[in-house]
Amino acid sequence: MSTALVTRQLTPSVWESIQSVAPVLKASRLFNVTTDEQAMAVMLKGHELGLSFTASFEFIHVIDSKPTLSPRGALALILNSPLCEGVEIKDEADANGAPTGCSVTMKRKGGLTYTARFTLDDARRAGLVKDKGGWEKYPALMCKWRAVGFCADVVFPDLLNGMKRADEFGADLTPDGEVIEGSWSTAPAQQGEVEGGTQPPAAPPTEEPAAYLNRLVQAYGAEAIITANEGKIPGTLEELAAVEAKLGGEQ
Repeated sequence: MSTALVTRQLTPSVWESIQSVAPVLKASRLFNVTTDEQAMAVMLKGHELGLSFTASFEFIHVIDSKPTLSPRGALALILNSPLCEGVEIKDEADANGAPTGCSVTMKRKGGLTYTARFTLDDARRAGLVKDKGGWEKYPALMCKWRAVGFCADVVFPDLLNGMKRADEFGADLTPDGEVIEGSWSTAPAQQGEVEGGTQPPAAPPTEEPAAYLNRLVQAYGAEAIITANEGKIPGTLEELAAVEAKLGGEQ
């Protein structure tokens, strides 16, 4: 099974579009982002995954300064991929017909078949079941989305571009596999500035990757950044720091 990440190339024109659109989408208050940088991060990750700008906001959520993917978004990407040969979902119930869990099997074309299982007992041990919450009202659906996420992580990590799921960061889910906004605490973004007009300063550990990337683009240009990162968009602070060090050393 290939583990190479599948990404779309970031071109200067796409980057310019992201920069232009981000303030508008943030100002609209329709997409649950609080800064231009958060909007840019969501669109960048969505572009890598093959999503349109607006569709990116349906499936990607910024949690603790990291873009994460909803289980529903993960399933949508998998079902839309030619690498997927099938997904089977089986609800589990006790002798009285009460839901007890769910198992999900995914098959990769020419490769791995894997089954993940998640039960109500698993949810209770993890402290997910709350009084009058979704786990009590819709236990079968809630178990399904957890099992979908775990199975996707094993069979299709490349289609998901290595992204973590929102529920792994503590976000609560709806019965439809969507993220409940406001069910986590998001770290505030920190703006960076270019000093001297060319060389950006080193990024502090708490800076958002999108803000860091924006400063590098202003200093060196999108094409140079992509080339320095072997044709890919740098998505982590470590990758961005490596790109900065490389480009700074070439000046």
